This record gives sequence, C-alpha cells and structure tokens, in this order.
Amino acid sequence: MGKRSVTVTGSGSASVSPDVVRLDLRVGQEATDVASALSGAAAHVTVVGTVLREHGVAERDIRTIDTNVHQRFHNAGSPVGFTAEQRLGVTVRDLDLVGRILESAASAVGNALLVDGVRLDVADRSDGLRRARDGAFAEARAKAEQYAELSGCRLGDVLEVVESGAVPVAMPLMAMAATRERGAAMPLEGGDLELHAAVTIRWLLA
Repeated sequence: MGKRSVTVTGSGSASVSPDVVRLDLRVGQEATDVASALSGAAAHVTVVGTVLREHGVAERDIRTIDTNVHQRFHNAGSPVGFTAEQRLGVTVRDLDLVGRILESAASAVGNALLVDGVRLDVADRSDGLRRARDGAFAEARAKAEQYAELSGCRLGDVLEVVESGAVPVAMPLMAMAATRERGAAMPLEGGDLELHAAVTIRWLLA
C-alpha cells in the first residue's frame, strides 16, 4: 500500500509599483515597389530611433521585434503596391516622458507610426515574485494542514512542488494610431500592479 499524501494548490499575490513602460511601436511605408517600401520604412525607423535617443532612451532599451513586407490589393483584387513595416519594442524608464516621446515621434513621421501597445511594467520582478510565491506556499500549507487534521493525521515532509503559474506584470493601457496634433501628449498614472503566483504541493501524511 502506497504512502498517503495530500496535494493542494495555493495562490499568492504581491503589489508592485511600475517603474517602466513597454512600448510596442510599428513603423511602416507604402510604395508601388518593394525596394521603395523598404527604404521608406528604414528611413522612418531611423527617425523614430533618433527621437527615442534624444529623449534619453538607451540603446539596450530599443529592439527590433520583427520586419515584414506584404502586398496591397485594390478592392477589386488587383495589386496596387507594397507595405513594409518594422515593429520596435521600447522600454521607457521615465513614465513622465512617454507622452512626449509618442508625440515627438508622431510629429516626426506622421501616420507612418502606429502604437500597438503601451504597458506598465516593472524592470525587476524578482522581489515581487518572491513575495507572491511566499504567499502561495503559505496558503497551500494552511490548506494541507487542515486536510491532514480532518484526516486524523499530521503533515509530513514535502514530496513535490510544482509552480503552476507565475503571472508576469504587464498592464495594457492602450492601442492607438499616432497623431500629428500638438497637445496630445498622454499622461500616465503609475498606481500599483499585482504579481500573482500559484503552486501545487504534495505533502506526506504521517
């Protein structure tokens, strides 16, 4: 007969203060041929990169996510040209600069810039995740102790620990088309974000 055990799941959370903003930017160019679309998109990306650096965004915080070229078609189905796009992932470490960065980039390249996402995040999640896991383990242990008592046993050694989910911080704020209108800078309020963790633990029943 196998050893008796109890398996329970616990969850925990921790509040963290966001200290970075993740931007998902898309820069594109339409043209009648692929070469012109690519060169136009590259020029716009260079301009956007210059704007980012002028606002203090570090090289390590700017990365290319992907680049693509696709053909455009008229409503009747006939080809009318090509669109080249490049997506940039940008980390802004000063929340107060986000609105000015987006406004400046939109003013520089106009409708060639699209903003697919603006997300509040934390640069270092380790402390928040540790606190969330502490809470998850404590909840699981409390459940296990109750089940052990109800079974007329005492809780023994831990036999298995499986983390069943640690939810990363990323609060989506918006997806928008950039505008050239002045005075459209977007203020951000930091607030608090929640980190969540869940764990499944199996204890020996003694």
